[in-house]
Amino acid sequence: MPIKKFEFICNTVDNGVIILDEDLNVHFWNSWLESRTNIKSEEIISKKLTEFFFDINENTLKRKIKASLALNSSTFYHTGINKYLLNIELNKVANKVFENMQQAITITPYDKNKRLVFLYIYDNTLLCETNYELEKTKNSLEDSLEEINLLLNTTLEAIFLFEDDKCTNANDIALELFNYSKKNEVINKEIYEFIDTKSLEKISKIKNKPIEIKMSRKDSSTFPALIKIKDTKLKNKRFKILTVMDLSELKRKDKLLVEQTKMAALGEMIGNIAHQWRQPLSTITTAASGLKMHKELEILTEDIFVESIDAITRNSKHLSQTIDDFRDFLKIDKKRVSFNIKDNIQRNISILEGALKNQSIQLVLNCDDNCIIKNYPNELTQAFLNIINNAKDAFIDKNVDLTKRFILINIYTKNNNLIIKIKDNAKGIDPTIIDKIFEPYFTTKHKDVGTGLGLYMTHQLIEISMNGRIEVCNESFNYKDINMYGACFKLTLPLD
Repeated sequence: MPIKKFEFICNTVDNGVIILDEDLNVHFWNSWLESRTNIKSEEIISKKLTEFFFDINENTLKRKIKASLALNSSTFYHTGINKYLLNIELNKVANKVFENMQQAITITPYDKNKRLVFLYIYDNTLLCETNYELEKTKNSLEDSLEEINLLLNTTLEAIFLFEDDKCTNANDIALELFNYSKKNEVINKEIYEFIDTKSLEKISKIKNKPIEIKMSRKDSSTFPALIKIKDTKLKNKRFKILTVMDLSELKRKDKLLVEQTKMAALGEMIGNIAHQWRQPLSTITTAASGLKMHKELEILTEDIFVESIDAITRNSKHLSQTIDDFRDFLKIDKKRVSFNIKDNIQRNISILEGALKNQSIQLVLNCDDNCIIKNYPNELTQAFLNIINNAKDAFIDKNVDLTKRFILINIYTKNNNLIIKIKDNAKGIDPTIIDKIFEPYFTTKHKDVGTGLGLYMTHQLIEISMNGRIEVCNESFNYKDINMYGACFKLTLPLD
């Protein structure tokens, strides 16, 4: 084709046309490009394209050109993030979406011998703007749908929507949780139909706050749940939104935590029993050996015989009592019973007596003789032992003077509650962690020593099982005219 005719055709098309060699030298530049870039043909021909457009990805463009020539077919230049090959600024329009012309680039072989290619540049700004607006509208719709989905799939998992006390909607999680296969099965049901009859009286106590109750499934089976009922207004209509979180798995994990803590406590208990048994066993052995020796030497008297038998009997009873205490610790409390708090605490102290003496720890109990509480005695035992064992470990870790190790226990009643204060002088708890000590798996001990479950389970036992409250602080106090400082655990329990 004659050059003039070729130039005429290329200068009349409404697209950019460039002829480049594989080194990006320009061999042709049509009028469409001249008008949009303000670069004349004579200015750019025989020069490298990148001298005028610095942000072109030179390596990528060269690779595309070589591929087109090698394959003798068109390739397409992906403009990437900037959406253009040539930086051509658009006219300033108030509502324009892009600052620069959006382009589509086709690379076609022109002269393989001279290693030349055509670059066709299409202005697809309008298409990109249309796609942008469509995408924006799509995203807006998706956001609206997402808001609805978030409403129906809140973190409390199951959601029921009620209008005039009749169910009008429920999310898929709610249907699955309550064993319904289709949404129309729950439509027009009332709230009480999803709640176990034994828990209905608790509904009146709900005031936009979560409450733990038993829920009832389609097959009448029940499960523990945390629920919240929210009264709201939408489009001038009054609605109730019931959110339900299944606590079955959490309850199961709590049970496992209790068992795990129990096993850890058993290890400490066995160590305490070993301390308890050493002296009585030594006494029994000495008495029995003495009887045998006196018998063999024929010097056994009635007084020696009675004294030795009494010592054996007394220490055997002590061993038997230790076994009973240990067996009581293993029991699972089935129901709340009335018990003497002083007897309970003294029995717990007797379990720890050997371990405390071994560490030169003096334990002082101040409690009325006839203080009766109705609760779970074994739960209190486990909580008490956890606190005392932590105090014992604190004395060891902080190397407190062996002659000045005290644990003071004061028990009294106030406002129909039992108050138990357990103080030690083991230099207190680090203020930066004192708010975390009741969290599960939090421990300052080495992983081979501490599980981080003792005080967490103590918190659960006191506040969940026994319906009480446990608090901790660091406190200064005076005992035997000695100024002391340490941790103070305060347990508040209802008397009945």
